[in-house]
Order: sequence, then structure tokens, then C-alpha cells
Amino acid sequence: MTSRILALLFALALAAPAAAAGPKSLLGTWEAARSPDDERLYVHLKDKGRAEIVAEYDFTLPGVPGKRRGRSTTFGKWSVKGGEVVITYAKVRDRLRYSDKLSLTEVGLTGTSAALKSTGQADPKSRIRGATLWKAPHEYKLKPPEGAQAAGTPPEPAPPGQ
Repeated sequence: MTSRILALLFALALAAPAAAAGPKSLLGTWEAARSPDDERLYVHLKDKGRAEIVAEYDFTLPGVPGKRRGRSTTFGKWSVKGGEVVITYAKVRDRLRYSDKLSLTEVGLTGTSAALKSTGQADPKSRIRGATLWKAPHEYKLKPPEGAQAAGTPPEPAPPGQ
């Protein structure tokens, strides 16, 4: 009887998803692909369940020429259970699913990489806003939508004869 139970438990262990990650393997920086305007969003998962969410962006001040670079930091806590990572801050709870081999097609590349992908509906006050976070360091950048151009780039000239 006990050998049947052990065999059943062994079979269930083999069938369990392999995407579960331990807390030590998740420590470090996870970054979303940069926007075409070079906005950055990254999350530092630190020891003792501490988390830091950082957004970097360009802004202009009224009456002051040129752009400035801004940074916004939010501190919170994180935990992991199986393959689900939960980051909690300012009464917001972001749920992310760990994948050790998520396709890079989202950023226009081939292959796979470790990533944290948002699950469920994002809280309206979420800093992560449903973004996929890739294990850093990387240089992934989202491409602008077709027909759009990145801010600050001049339009391409028309071909000669037109």
C-alpha cells in the first residue's frame, strides 16, 4: 500500500510544473523592455522580502528648455509561492508568474529568457501595470508602433522624384 502511495506521489512530482522558483534564484533586478521614449521600469527583489520598484522617464519643466530625467522609487515587500511572485506596496498587490524560458518575441528577438509575467487584472494604482519583467541585465527595447516615430527623431525625407 505504501509503495503505491509513494509511486503516486513520485508521478505527481514529475507532472508538477517546472517553473517553480526559489526565493534565492529570484533575487536581483528584473526590468521591463524600454519604451520607444526610453522610459525604464525595473524591480529590485532584495533579501528579507524587500522590494524596490523604480521608474525612470524624461520630463520638461514649464518655461525651461530641454528635457530632464526623472526617477520615481516605491518600496514594498515581495514573496514567492511555487511559481507565483507577489509584490505588495501602497495597498497594491501585483501578481507575477515566473518562467525560466519565456519567449523574447515580445521584444522582437528570438530565443527565451527568464521573466516575471503579470497575471490577472492589474490594479489601477499598479506601478508595474501588467509589464513583463526580464532578468537583468539586458538591452531589450520595444519597437514603436508602425507608422509612429520615436520622440525627437525627424521624419525621413521622401525618396527623390516624389
